[in-house]
Amino acid sequence: MDENKNKKRASSGKKGLVGENLSFSAKEAFKRLRTNVIQRFPDGDEPGHIIGITSAQPSEGKSTVALNLAYSLAELGKRVLLVDADMRRSSIHIKLAMEKDPGLSDLMAGANDINASIRKYQSSSSSAAFDVIPGGTLPSNPSEILTSKRMETFLVTLTGAYDYVILDLPPVGVVTDAVTIAPQTDGIIFVVRENNCPRGLLTDCVNQLRDAKSNILGFVMNGALEGSGKKYGYGKNYGGYYGSYGGYYGN
Repeated sequence: MDENKNKKRASSGKKGLVGENLSFSAKEAFKRLRTNVIQRFPDGDEPGHIIGITSAQPSEGKSTVALNLAYSLAELGKRVLLVDADMRRSSIHIKLAMEKDPGLSDLMAGANDINASIRKYQSSSSSAAFDVIPGGTLPSNPSEILTSKRMETFLVTLTGAYDYVILDLPPVGVVTDAVTIAPQTDGIIFVVRENNCPRGLLTDCVNQLRDAKSNILGFVMNGALEGSGKKYGYGKNYGGYYGSYGGYYGN
């Protein structure tokens, strides 16, 4: 992509979706999610936890959940890296108004080093700051990239430099990418938009992750009224319901 076009696209980002610009209730909801995540990985555990965020289908809100989980963890002074591993449909760079490439795909292709791929996000109204690796140039083989030995080594390296590595993964019901890399994570958080995702599709996607021996940490219900998850039984059947996030944030 032409450099000027790249910068112009980056400048049109949607920073209203990020931590300090959210409503009070949304901020508190993400703090609850943060608390649940931290409790799953106590301080006594080894550092460098890798957490994947996915959904069954597009437009459930997974990318914004990944972004604001990273932001919320960074507010506590945690060393956080947010990686846009949804290389077919990268959106983190748009939400944070930063350039898309070089990014993860370029790094895995050996086209640049990690220092060239990492962007810095600093909140304008708080101390929250975290690193970001955008999706990069659209690759022809994203699934193969995520399952490559180079990616596995890369993730192991990151766990020594960060307290939390947040992976924004593609939807499970669309491509196999999230299922293939899920076993390399310490846990998966599933984002579901109320009245949007068919239960059958959700069940099939959860079963795919379970068959891959993934650790499903729990569910986030997006665009829902408080307590809505109980009627679906997500907590009972799928290992943890993390609460409702009033309002629909997009992909």
